[in-house]
Amino acid sequence: MRGALLVVFAFALAGCGPAVPTPEGPADADGEVLRLRHQILVRYGGEAQVFEGYMILAGEQFLVKAFAGPGIDLFTIVRDGPRHSEEAHVPGLADELDLERVGHDIARAYLGGCEPVVGGVSAACSFYGEPLRERYDDRGRLASREFPEAHGIGLSVSYDDYSRRGGRELAGAITLRWGGSGNEMVIRLLDVQVLEGFDTGRLAIP
Repeated sequence: MRGALLVVFAFALAGCGPAVPTPEGPADADGEVLRLRHQILVRYGGEAQVFEGYMILAGEQFLVKAFAGPGIDLFTIVRDGPRHSEEAHVPGLADELDLERVGHDIARAYLGGCEPVVGGVSAACSFYGEPLRERYDDRGRLASREFPEAHGIGLSVSYDDYSRRGGRELAGAITLRWGGSGNEMVIRLLDVQVLEGFDTGRLAIP
């Protein structure tokens, strides 16, 4: 089991002032708290692994849990703006996997980015101190993000398969690619729930 987990997360080990997200972007919750259930496909060095997880997303806060199968709880990551907390639930996993890097890449994919110019097809800004470039499709939806300095090799994030879910239009597939390595992660959205009355204080980090 442990060897399989290391293959799944090898891409993360290699390393290989946010604004409200763009309209119809990945984290456009309109002040609501969302629970997003995902299936994650990781391709690394000719290997492919699938695991599952869920995210509770509230503006610039999130909680992510990942599972390798029924009853196999891998890790929990909590993000509150620039603050973050990570916890591994598999013995020895924290020694092999840089959960802080994983958390940063999740934030890059889901938290707020640039303020788009009306009618514009691209924008550039600073995302928590690092440069970010965004592109939008002809409907003003977020199509891609580029973080040229991430991990020293760059990270690109693409947003595809938009559909109406949970009362808003969300990307059904988010793909992360690291530099020119060929390694990628595809996050597929399986289900969306609006959590009424959720206490966002549970996501706060001192």
